[in-house]
Amino acid sequence: MALDNVIKIEIICYHRLRRAVMDTLEESGMVQLIDLSDREGELEKSAELDTAELREGLDVLDRVVSFLSDYEPEAGSLADKLAQEPPRFSAAELVGLVESRQIVEETKETWRTAREIAELDGDCQELRQEAQLLSEWRELPVPVEKLDQAGRSYRMLAGTVVGDGIEELHGLIEEQPLAHIEVLSRAPGMQRVFMVMHESVYPELSEKLGGTGFSKQDFGGWEGMASELLRKTDHKLQELTGKEEEQKEKARRLARNLDDLRALRDAVGLVLTRTGASSSGRASEKLCLFHGWIREKDLPFLKDRLDSMGAVSVEAIEPEEGERVPSPLTETPALDPYVMLTDMYGRPTRKDPDPTPLLAPFFAFFLGICIGDGGYGLSLAAGAAVGWWVVRRRGGNPRLFGVLFQGGLMSVLVGLFLGSWFGIGFDSLPGFLQAPAEVLNSIVPGYVPGREGQVGFALSKQFLYVTMALGILQLTFGVLVNLSKRLRAGEGPIAVVEQSGWILAIAGLFPWLFNHYLLDGVLYDPAGPTDGVLLYMLAGGAVLIAVTGGAGAKGLGGRIGLGAYAVYGIVNILGDVLSYSRLFALSLSTAIIGQVVNQIGGMLAGMSIPVVGVLLALLVLLGGHAFNLFMAILSGYIHTARLQFVEFFSKFYDGTGAPFVPLEYQPRFVMIDKRDRPSQ
Repeated sequence: MALDNVIKIEIICYHRLRRAVMDTLEESGMVQLIDLSDREGELEKSAELDTAELREGLDVLDRVVSFLSDYEPEAGSLADKLAQEPPRFSAAELVGLVESRQIVEETKETWRTAREIAELDGDCQELRQEAQLLSEWRELPVPVEKLDQAGRSYRMLAGTVVGDGIEELHGLIEEQPLAHIEVLSRAPGMQRVFMVMHESVYPELSEKLGGTGFSKQDFGGWEGMASELLRKTDHKLQELTGKEEEQKEKARRLARNLDDLRALRDAVGLVLTRTGASSSGRASEKLCLFHGWIREKDLPFLKDRLDSMGAVSVEAIEPEEGERVPSPLTETPALDPYVMLTDMYGRPTRKDPDPTPLLAPFFAFFLGICIGDGGYGLSLAAGAAVGWWVVRRRGGNPRLFGVLFQGGLMSVLVGLFLGSWFGIGFDSLPGFLQAPAEVLNSIVPGYVPGREGQVGFALSKQFLYVTMALGILQLTFGVLVNLSKRLRAGEGPIAVVEQSGWILAIAGLFPWLFNHYLLDGVLYDPAGPTDGVLLYMLAGGAVLIAVTGGAGAKGLGGRIGLGAYAVYGIVNILGDVLSYSRLFALSLSTAIIGQVVNQIGGMLAGMSIPVVGVLLALLVLLGGHAFNLFMAILSGYIHTARLQFVEFFSKFYDGTGAPFVPLEYQPRFVMIDKRDRPSQ
């Protein structure tokens, strides 16, 4: 339906037109190039070009832009930032920036400034560490180079003692009349000491010092008093800090031209993309050859564009045997957001149906059920609309916000009929919000109005049964889609018999289970003939599944074994249906947490302290409901996706197709105005 037909094309041009052809292919965004660089027989050699310099330039620009982003001036209020639109360029204008000497010089100057600041920052960090060490030893009474110096009648040591080791060290020194210790400073859990001892007692004491927790301080190659070294270090640090600040001020000035550098970064990225694409083809002395995939409907437009260049040949060719044909999808605007979900699982093969329109209504509805609150749904829809507008304005892909917007609208619908609005108790809602829920409650079998502790339909067990019924509906739909897929593949009677077996098994099993174990005979009279009819349907479905499931095996034993294994799939269907109860669980948790938040807010608002209680209540209500909505969205999105990927897709979908990735550069900082294209 939305899976477009694609054809393989061959493009041949002269060398002098290669760049223009690549520019046109990239600007059109219609062709997925096929890599021919390692194939033989396609002209003489690969059309490789040296892109090392471009890649190096792109890497430098990425670092420059990242560096200057820290010095970029504030862009005003949050609203201004959201409304800000990236600069627009035509492809030709953007490529022209690469030749701009001014911007290139700004890049080089910024790169030199960044390296200078990095070096100064490293030097300053090293000096700060030295200053910290010297500050701790500024009371040292001797030059640091005299410490632990042999060749004299005495030896001087400086070091630290941790914990209770200072007492042991004092005791050790007191036993030696030719040794003295002085505590210079104290820090939590550690003391700095200075010791003087006669050279004759040094060997004996040095062996015992380690046992007290003493650690000798090493001052490296420093010379002079620690206090004087500290003064010099501080002075040098001030000089370097001043130089660093000068360079940072220069960086702030350069950051005013950050938009130009960002545009240059995207310009280099565009040139690199186009140049690198040339390496996918083959070349001779005069000609270049390229192969690619294109939507069949786009070929006339591309041929017109390339024919206008002169000597360029574009022809449709047959794919090679076993070659994977990509699967481009074109959906309506309402369904396009759900392509992201299809891509998460895998693109369809040419034999698969397009799953996007099949999962979209279920996903939106199930996400709405998981959130399950009309107030939360309105908040989500409004936030998603703003997010969609911002991302769209910035040239990004707003599909996620499109999915969330539709889920929010569905949550409003679900909340309307469940009587759930920001966790407010059902009895406290105004009458016009209670009325839709009462209508739904009145038609649900087994619902008892006014039951103690029951707050609206959302908290009734009947809602659990409804979610499982929705699971039965979606899984049955998946079986029917699989039947249609297999009929198109020419499987005929086998497909009809097998899928009919699954439909009979589902139609017989679940009404019987619901009526006997969940609804207490509300659906039909268990003593009547309906019970037997349902069991016969289940048995007949099991027989059909067994027969078709074992048809491909050799021998009677193999057929019986595979048939029995196929029948066991009915148990898996039962497990799949039970998985849909997660919709009820998530909706229930959202409602309960919302009610708890309201209760806490009400208690705070009723505090005897005026104003303070109201303010605290507002904080709890805003923060609590925001957190509850975030968790409802996160868990709802994950579990709804799981139901589609695991339960629904397993009934009919392979998802092993190749994605369609046309040659088209995606800029990071600017928007590129493309020439007119035909509508997709």
